[in-house]
Amino acid sequence: MEAQLLPCLQQTLNPVTARRAEQALRSAECQSGFAISLLKLVASSNVDNSSRQAAALFFKNFIKRAWKDDEGDNRIPAADCAAVKSEIIGLMISLPPILQVQLGEAVTIIADSDFPENWPELMDDLVSRLSPDDMVVNNGVLQTAHSIFKRWRSQFRSDVLFTEIKFVLDRFCNPFFDLLKRVDELIEQNARNAAALRVLLQTLFLISKISFDLNCQDLPEFFEDNLTLIFGTFHKYLTYTNPLMETDDDEETGPIEKVKASILELVDLYTMRFEEDFSMLPEFANTTWTLLTSTGLEMKHDIASSFINED
Repeated sequence: MEAQLLPCLQQTLNPVTARRAEQALRSAECQSGFAISLLKLVASSNVDNSSRQAAALFFKNFIKRAWKDDEGDNRIPAADCAAVKSEIIGLMISLPPILQVQLGEAVTIIADSDFPENWPELMDDLVSRLSPDDMVVNNGVLQTAHSIFKRWRSQFRSDVLFTEIKFVLDRFCNPFFDLLKRVDELIEQNARNAAALRVLLQTLFLISKISFDLNCQDLPEFFEDNLTLIFGTFHKYLTYTNPLMETDDDEETGPIEKVKASILELVDLYTMRFEEDFSMLPEFANTTWTLLTSTGLEMKHDIASSFINED
């Protein structure tokens, strides 16, 4: 089926042929194997990048329309649903970030409908792919996890929601904490390796974003028990500097600024929601004040007002 879909996807990139090509793709949606064929095109290194992006975008919109329609019904064949859930995590982890974003939105939609009751293996699948050394893979895992967890931020408190969060915490927290400690070690070891540092700081950024996700509804017991160790590490990176990670563009936010902004977002959550349990608040308050009064006025240093919001 991929051979039939690819020309249509390529034609969607041309305004003259886009409408007819989209109609042709929509007419093929009901065929068995359609979703998996789109994923294969997204994954194929033999397909040009523009067509892969078109396939990822159409896949996301297809999942949005069909995984749960306006009546709450799934219009995708059961076998295709199972195949998508089996393949999408491994595929997403291997993709470049620009394609991960589209598939991440699809994962969020599927998880909102099926996780954890009808997708219980999802967490074990993610955790099993975490590595002590391959941060490129880890960033794919963490980006996928963030795609799933971030929806909790806007949801109303309920027994169903807290059951889901507990399901995640029981499986995710220990390996997640181990990864934080490992990343801290590797950043120190790679202080003079710009390429490695850039990847590691992205890992730390995602760890801080996920920490917010995991704490957005309530203070998890795991974080309460390990608060000093977790926030001790985060505090360290509020004052971290490395000339290799500085950017020449005054308006470009560098990897260190992204990490600091995300940590401040988490600290703000703890200050507003868990002040009585946040024993390190005075230390963070002093450091934050020093940080905000000592950084430059360039846009890339406007950490206080930005609280980097990158999904």
